[in-house]
Amino acid sequence: MKEVRIPEDRVAVLIGEKGETKEEFEEVTNCELTIEDNLARIEGDTLDEMDAQNAVKAVGRGFNPDKALNVVEKDKILHLIDINNYADTDNSRERLKGRVIGRNGETRRHLEKEGNVEISVYGKTIGIIGVAQNIEIVNEVINQLLNGRSHSSAYNYLEKNQAKIKR
Repeated sequence: MKEVRIPEDRVAVLIGEKGETKEEFEEVTNCELTIEDNLARIEGDTLDEMDAQNAVKAVGRGFNPDKALNVVEKDKILHLIDINNYADTDNSRERLKGRVIGRNGETRRHLEKEGNVEISVYGKTIGIIGVAQNIEIVNEVINQLLNGRSHSSAYNYLEKNQAKIKR
């Protein structure tokens, strides 16, 4: 059995209307999901539990359930970046989140499209779902943004590595 704590405001997202999302998670992951307060308990075969754990964790880190279930696909993983490693105050954390999201979400959408990944910026983390090779490249772009590099410089890195992105 695996357990995952998720933020209180994400519990309803994981359960879904009339329990539909929870049922879909159980069906896709072949695991039983029990949710009490903000703790999700996952029971199933070991590998299925790991997939379900990552999908539940993804919902907890701000992904919508459909995107979160992508981690169950072959070769897809969830990678989390702790913004606290780059920020020392709430103000700087919000500023850094804004750099990754961009005006009206432009930066995040650009990274998702060109990097062939899904990105969620939630709380103190940035989550990336995709194949490891793509995550590695997009993670470096985000790292550059969080360290103060210009958007154009970070985008140039992404462009130079386009041939390595798996579609």
